[in-house]
Amino acid sequence: MSVVSVSKGPRQPNPLLAFLVSSIGKKWIVGISGGLLIFFVLAHLAGNLTIYIGPFGEGINAYAQALHANPVLLWIARGGLLLVFAVHIGTTMSLIIANRRARPQRYAVKARVQSTLAVRTMALSGLVVLSFLIFHVLQFAGGLSPHADLYDLQGRHDVAAMIILSFHNPLVSGFYLVSLVLLGMHLSHGISSVFQTFGLSGRKSFGLIKQGGLLLAWALIIGFASIPVASVTGFLKILPADRRVAPELSASSQL
Repeated sequence: MSVVSVSKGPRQPNPLLAFLVSSIGKKWIVGISGGLLIFFVLAHLAGNLTIYIGPFGEGINAYAQALHANPVLLWIARGGLLLVFAVHIGTTMSLIIANRRARPQRYAVKARVQSTLAVRTMALSGLVVLSFLIFHVLQFAGGLSPHADLYDLQGRHDVAAMIILSFHNPLVSGFYLVSLVLLGMHLSHGISSVFQTFGLSGRKSFGLIKQGGLLLAWALIIGFASIPVASVTGFLKILPADRRVAPELSASSQL
């Protein structure tokens, strides 16, 4: 009795994995992660603008206290944000490398002429913004600021005073403003790219979406930049030193 062997064909790749590693899949990953980062920037700006609420920036002190009410959830959120940043930048760099390898050399000059400055500097601006984010977190959330040991009358960490005094340093405020300009350039192209990736923009709506992205980017720049400008010009004032609570009497030290 003869045994007929049935040969199995090549193993079919996982369709979801195949999609994610494809050019279209990577663009979807960049679009989704970029959309999440846009929402984070909007939420972060809303939180930062609470510095204008109440005398001596009491609004942002209450906001910071609410954020730190659950440290575990806060660090999970920070880790998730860092992961989204890493996925966004890593996938974007992968697409850039693949596009440069596939692009014929004779089209290099033409592509450079037709592309805008924001498009050509997407990778650079993204890396600078990431570097700024790391510096920003270490300075304000990591306690590396020389003004991190200030507390308001209610025993809360005086985040407002820390921010205002930090922006009096021209190197800090200068790096902050330059990073904001690069962030605006990145977002002005990134917002329209998200709509284009998911097929939400057509010939008629593309111009409107592009202008809307540019306006949103400028609104974010102005919103964030208003804080260092208001700090340096004296519009934002800090609690006088003789009215602050000593660190050993703060609410955080009693926990």
